[in-house]
Amino acid sequence: MSRARRAGTGGGGALRGVPGQHPLSVAFGKGTARQRRLGGLLRRLRQSAGLSGPVLAARLGISQSHLSRVELGEAAATAELVDSWTQQTGASPADRETAVDLAEAVAEEIVTWREAVASGLVKLQRDALDAEATAATRMAYVPALIPGLMQTPEYATHLVAGDHPDRDDVAEAVAARMQRQVILYSGTKSLRWVIGEAGLRWRVGPPQVMAAQLDRLAALTGEPQLDVRVLPFERTGPVWHDHGFTILADRADGEPDLVHLELLTGLVNITDSKEIAQYGAAYEQLADLALRGAEAVPLIHQVRAELPAEH
Repeated sequence: MSRARRAGTGGGGALRGVPGQHPLSVAFGKGTARQRRLGGLLRRLRQSAGLSGPVLAARLGISQSHLSRVELGEAAATAELVDSWTQQTGASPADRETAVDLAEAVAEEIVTWREAVASGLVKLQRDALDAEATAATRMAYVPALIPGLMQTPEYATHLVAGDHPDRDDVAEAVAARMQRQVILYSGTKSLRWVIGEAGLRWRVGPPQVMAAQLDRLAALTGEPQLDVRVLPFERTGPVWHDHGFTILADRADGEPDLVHLELLTGLVNITDSKEIAQYGAAYEQLADLALRGAEAVPLIHQVRAELPAEH
């Protein structure tokens, strides 16, 4: 089984029917109660072995900060890491079995949307910001919406409010999403997107909202530090394209690379290297089919021109 964390959905929203396109970026691997329990067990094993954090981190080949986050239940502990941890700390067979069982349970854990938003919509955006900050490379295939890092405030508001009509922190969550967009201009990361033509055409809001959003997308295709591509309906090829995904790679502080999926029933974070490689290959195939940069602008303008007049 791949090392993934799954999260289920709570009450359905207007846009939940678009696989891989939930309007909020749910936490990339933030800890649940079971994950915190695993972290506590691993911390106890380290302390019982008389090992300091820096010493054990060096033996495991991870950073001290990553070890601390694992012990706090804030970072993923893969099965391989748990196995090495129990060996380095001389864990008893019973403790090793418990740790492995917990790691496997975390890999299959279901978290409802109600639980995911319990700490607020703003925290979800901040968790995404933290995860993005660790990655030197970010690639996303977004088949049916405009990517969050490119959304206008009005477009994002329609998405978030449509999915959470009864919450009072929508405006703050949208503001937090806008703060995440500073990454677009950092010039220090490899940022790549393949956006499906459906993402241009999906009417998230009224015509004036869509027009402004398409104008912003067209402008971003001209930013030299970004690789923005649009995959037209007319392009065909034997390429897998069933749902959207985000790849965070070349991560700092020992954080594992991951593929983040947002599905109808929740989210999955994949850290298995072979599966990540498969998603990477799929992304490159999709990118090869798509229109890049200035080539995509005529299609964006065409979709904008087809918007109905606002009355």
